[in-house]
Amino acid sequence: MNPESATAAVDGVVLLHGWGGSADSDWEVNGWCRSLARRGRTPLAVDLPGHGHRPQSHDPGDYADLASEIMAALPDGGRLDSIGFSLGAKVLLEIAARHPHRFRRLVAGGLGGNVFAPEPLGHELAGVLETGDGAEAPAAVRELAQYGVGNGNDPLAMAAVLRRAANPLLTPDRLTRVRCPVLLVAGENDPVARPVQTLADALPDVRVRVLAGVAHLDLPASAEFQRLALAFLGAESAH
Repeated sequence: MNPESATAAVDGVVLLHGWGGSADSDWEVNGWCRSLARRGRTPLAVDLPGHGHRPQSHDPGDYADLASEIMAALPDGGRLDSIGFSLGAKVLLEIAARHPHRFRRLVAGGLGGNVFAPEPLGHELAGVLETGDGAEAPAAVRELAQYGVGNGNDPLAMAAVLRRAANPLLTPDRLTRVRCPVLLVAGENDPVARPVQTLADALPDVRVRVLAGVAHLDLPASAEFQRLALAFLGAESAH
């Protein structure tokens, strides 16, 4: 669903994917939007700047404030629930720190101690996307490049996102401003997000779940992640 056409409603749930994904690949394909709609919730699946159906700028300067870009895409008024994955979860936490009453509840998947660190593979990954040559790159870099391009994204736009001035810039002190309850979910086989407790310790109201056998890029497709998130938002029983 395009949030620009949605009216503000207390049942709205913002869905924000990670770097290299899209609203379609993370949320539509994996059934999140259908599950929410069946439970009377309004899914607001938003593309990150430079991804999916958003404008595909190749200028890193156009990605200098991801949180403001997402805020502008949300309906006016009313408190929303939100679910984010990886970079999308980081952006949602930034919005919650700037506007403590914007979200009722927030689910952050694939995010932990990495929230305080620069993207470790960003420079090398951007180079592979710009040249199209990943023959000498580490396997993790090749996998991420293939993931982003395979989801239909413009490789030069994704590279520009990686080369943006660092943002969001979250610190433990800034995260004390996040007033809504937060659920952190990470896969057991996700070295990107772990240790999750580093982020949990900075949030005033938080719950943590680690899913056995789940890797970072596999989290949006996890049925258990979806079940936990919907239960946390009150869309279904937690039992």
